[in-house]
Amino acid sequence: YDMAALTAAAHAAGALAHWDLCHAAGALPVELDAIGADFAVGCGYKYLSGGPGAPAFAYVAARHQDGFDQPLTGWHGHAAPFAMSGTYAPGPGVARARIGTPALLSLLALEAALTAFDGVDMAEVRRKSLSLTGFFQECADSLLDGLGFASATPRDPARRGSQAALRHPEAYPLVAALTARGVIGDMRAPDLLRFGFNALYVTHADVLRAVEELRDIAVSGAHRVPEFRERPTVT
Repeated sequence: YDMAALTAAAHAAGALAHWDLCHAAGALPVELDAIGADFAVGCGYKYLSGGPGAPAFAYVAARHQDGFDQPLTGWHGHAAPFAMSGTYAPGPGVARARIGTPALLSLLALEAALTAFDGVDMAEVRRKSLSLTGFFQECADSLLDGLGFASATPRDPARRGSQAALRHPEAYPLVAALTARGVIGDMRAPDLLRFGFNALYVTHADVLRAVEELRDIAVSGAHRVPEFRERPTVT
């Protein structure tokens, strides 16, 4: 989405703009201050590489921070957390957005993961991301032709994030069979195979291998064994 234009349109209508960055942070440049966004939230587990259970994050524009009413109050957001005053007084600025004690092991893992972005130009990350997803589409067009797959991701780079999805009626067992071969994607009902591309470490060779493995599975029927049809809670 054109974040700047949509934010401006929201403001022109007298509304605030609150962005969901879960699939954007770490994958493309997000200039919240520059576009005048009001609020944003996001997760640390996806392109920021914090891993399962990674802390989430919130953004509050500086102009809103002193009047920001955080309904989920916690002692880390208190102006004087050790005063034990019996009443809640919000901390200054964005500090009031804190809730309780964070999960320290998860926080440390996310902190370590974020060091990979030190000195990295997000415009370069975006360029490589688009190259990877475009290459995936080219490989799928060439290698999966006639095997029942269809692209579900826009061809226009400006409309594409850092993932690509294919449709196939046997999506779940295909993804399960890929996982058994060390190619990690996921499945979304009813028929989507979804692949995320973290440009910091995924290579074009990885992309080619993924599609080659998918072709081999589809041609050989390796996904049709019972073990790949049993669905766990998480796909």
